[in-house]
Amino acid sequence: MPAILRGGPGDSQSVVSAGRQVVWRSCLYEMTSDRVMRGGVERRVYEHRPDCCEPFGRGAEDRCE
Repeated sequence: MPAILRGGPGDSQSVVSAGRQVVWRSCLYEMTSDRVMRGGVERRVYEHRPDCCEPFGRGAEDRCE
């Protein structure tokens, strides 16, 4: 399903998703209940987890690996 990333370094990127989480350039995004229309297609929104980005140690304490 097509998805849109919200927040973080991937903000507004369009990606293909297949689950509850998406990894984009070593950053974790989690599914939300939000949806947006882009290009005539409804897309699910995935929210950035700032504690799970490479510059932040990828959130090893939060099991983001």
